[in-house]
Order: sequence, then C-alpha cells, then structure tokens
Amino acid sequence: MEKKRILIIDDEASFTRMVKLNLEKTGAFEVREENRAAYALTAAREFKPDVILLAVDTSVDWGLLNRLRHESPESKVVLWLHEITPELAYQAIECGVRGILRKSLPPDMLKKCVRKVHEGELWFEKALTQTFLSGRTVKVSRRESELINLVSQGLKNKEIATVMGVTEGTVKVYLSRLFGKIGARDRFELALIGLRNAPSGMDFCSTPLHALTGFPEEQVEAVPKKGQSQSTRLFFARAAH
Repeated sequence: MEKKRILIIDDEASFTRMVKLNLEKTGAFEVREENRAAYALTAAREFKPDVILLAVDTSVDWGLLNRLRHESPESKVVLWLHEITPELAYQAIECGVRGILRKSLPPDMLKKCVRKVHEGELWFEKALTQTFLSGRTVKVSRRESELINLVSQGLKNKEIATVMGVTEGTVKVYLSRLFGKIGARDRFELALIGLRNAPSGMDFCSTPLHALTGFPEEQVEAVPKKGQSQSTRLFFARAAH
C-alpha cells in the first residue's frame, strides 16, 4: 500500500518531531516536517504531499495558505491549532481548507483526521459544525464590501465619500441600506462585523466566492465578467443563549 505523504508546517520543532515519529510508526504515512514558513512552499512543491498540516498560532497566515494551494493544488490542507473563532474557521473553509484539528487531541484522532481528509471528506469538530449550521450568510456587493472595509478602518462619511468618489449624502444612503441588509444597529457594530469577517492581512473585498449551500467541495474563485460587479458573503454566528 502506498504511503500517504504528510507535510507538517509548524515552528514547534520538538512537538512536530514527536508527531512525525508517531505517524511514521504506523507504516501508513511518509512525513516531512518544516519548521520555517519561508521554506514551506519549497517543501510543498518538492514533496507533493497528500495532506498538509498547517499549524496556526494566534492567526491564520492567509498569504501562506493561498500560496501553498497554488504550489501544491492537489494537497488537502488541514489547519492544526489550539483555538479558532467560528468566523476565522468559516473564512478558512472559504479559502479551501479541508479540516480544522485541535492540537490537544490524541494521536489517534490526528491519524483519523488525516485519513478522512485524504479520502475526500471534511473534518470539523461537532461544536464548530453546529455553529455554522446555526449561523447565516449575507451576500454583499463589491461596493458594499468596500464600504464595510472603510467603516472598519474608522473613516468618517466625508472621508469615505472621497475614497469612493461619491457624495456624502450617497454614503449615508448606502450605510442606511447596509444596516438594514445585514442587521447592524450602528457604525460600530458594522465595523465589528467587517473586522470579524475579514481574514487577517487580506483585503476584505478579495475574499473568494462560493455557493454557500453547505461546505464548499471545491475551491472556486469567481472572476467577474467585464462590467459585472464582484460580490462576497458575510458569515454571522448566532450568540449562544
């Protein structure tokens, strides 16, 4: 039986080495570890892993994630972390991540996750899945995305009008419509929604599109036709009661 190739990208060298030995001991996995993100792309290109375990510390490196998918498009990416918010998890799924696994889980769960993801399944813990199912998505246009982004940066209506090339009155109309559309009560809440839905280090307006009828099976980046405005979606997790 051909071994599954696993690439682990994590700067915790001692921990990664222990996991590598545990996986290889089964005889079902060939594991390569890379402790420096700077060399991760080369490793992915040369090793051609079936599954990439990408360790996450405090925030997802969206740039690295997107480049990994470009360098090794056949690889299935699993985020390997301690904690993650539903909003960040949702953005990760939008960017093509196939699983999210906690580092605190025992080795057997890690092996099971890798096998399931390799077979084409998605891997998310029950609580996270329930949060997605209880949440909702709202489609917004590229213009509306730009407005949310500017409000999130703390710009006033006059400054927003200058950036967008419209009148201050038009900005007020846009904001009023947007409040009603996404359910924000004021600018502060709109800014929070924007910050929570925008991936760290990524332009909010550049988020890829998906048909959100469930978990996306394939990563599909929508390219608007000439003269067609691009749109994206916001994810809202309902607060627990």
